[in-house]
Amino acid sequence: MPTSPQPHRSNASIAESFSLLAAGNPGCPAVIDGEAGFVTSRAALAARSDELGALLAAAGVGAGHLVAIQLPNSVDFLAAALATIRAGATVVPIDRDTRAGEAAAIVAHLGVRALVTRDAASAASVARLDGESRIELDEPIPLLKLTSGSTGLPKGILTSERNLVADCRNICTTMGIAPEDLNLGAIPFSHSYGFSNLVTPLLLQGTAIVATNVYLPLSILDLANRHRCTVIPGIPMMFDHLSQLAADDGRFEHARTLISAGAPLRASVSRQFRERFGIDIHSFFGCSECGGIAYDRAGASVERGTVGAAMDGVTLTLESDGRLVVESDAVARGYYLGGDDENSRFEPRRYRTDDLARRTASGEIELTGRAGDFINTAGKKVNPREIEAVILECPGVREAKVYGEAAGARGEVVAAAVVAEEGVSGATIRAHCAARLSSWKVPRIVKLLDKMPIDERGKLKREALRKI
Repeated sequence: MPTSPQPHRSNASIAESFSLLAAGNPGCPAVIDGEAGFVTSRAALAARSDELGALLAAAGVGAGHLVAIQLPNSVDFLAAALATIRAGATVVPIDRDTRAGEAAAIVAHLGVRALVTRDAASAASVARLDGESRIELDEPIPLLKLTSGSTGLPKGILTSERNLVADCRNICTTMGIAPEDLNLGAIPFSHSYGFSNLVTPLLLQGTAIVATNVYLPLSILDLANRHRCTVIPGIPMMFDHLSQLAADDGRFEHARTLISAGAPLRASVSRQFRERFGIDIHSFFGCSECGGIAYDRAGASVERGTVGAAMDGVTLTLESDGRLVVESDAVARGYYLGGDDENSRFEPRRYRTDDLARRTASGEIELTGRAGDFINTAGKKVNPREIEAVILECPGVREAKVYGEAAGARGEVVAAAVVAEEGVSGATIRAHCAARLSSWKVPRIVKLLDKMPIDERGKLKREALRKI
């Protein structure tokens, strides 16, 4: 069994923490290439970071500059992030699948000084850009998490070193992730979830990563067993596909903790996965602005209708309207290029989320909706979650997403996107809802889909639903 988590020396920075880990045990594995099996030691990762650090210096990167990193899960992503932090600059992770034109618009909008990508030979290269932006606050800002902006271009979430260290501590202590554990690194390092659950535990406490860029269920199972992974952070889509594997495809032989985050996990997937593998999935709820919020310590919380209880180091309160407020050292400093109204949601150590919730008798958190998602139909406010819960009770329905579509003078009408078995029609779903809901809550529009439009993180592409 792994020892108790020891995320970092309280007085050590992220860069210093990894230097101490590399000096103390230079040959200890840091990253294992999932497919090839090649092992990169802590010393080798530090050396590669030095090489990329020299390239960043040659590109004019200094303290406070922004460095965009667009790389797949790899040693070079980790080395580039470490080199950027060592330089006192700020990492701006860009999704590995972002198209070149979109990436160019992002770096220009933010004023990025250097871009780390792969060249034709698949080696990391550093390009100097024209950006002159510098982040100069009263504490280091090693990470700028990208999130959607009102103009279509992203704004950044100013995540301080203190925030990252606190989030790592909260995650590792709550989930029991120790230095001796081995993380399966399939979720993108570039996303908030991947950076917090994979990158910072490696840099701060030495928890090694099996790096891969595949989500195929048989590959995930094979990699986890071949490398003896003990912790598997994933997304609902991954666990859904795994739960459908045939019994003779095998079981997880060493995995102790399986974590689902990034999007809601369906109760049916939780049950099917446990029946297939004999292991519970633990739900993890958080957001980029404040890190981890709640965690399901017992497992199978979605079957109880909750996302677990507050994480260690996190205090949760509910405002009179049910809005969830998070207090933690992991709460970010605010938005870079965000407006005053947006930044008003941040206070020191405190963030007002858009999530509406209630606390159950057992102390767990049940999400009841989002403040911005209510549908205004002819002056009546409708909670999409209420309707989704009813649709999911309809026999043959696998997934449901309810949202509002513009309808002129009425404001919006209730629309539902549904993935269901053959034989389930829009009329079936409407009749099911009409028998259980008030007339204005019954979907006027029902779109039957083969699958929901989701991105790499397993999150729903809301705009894609409206275009269908």
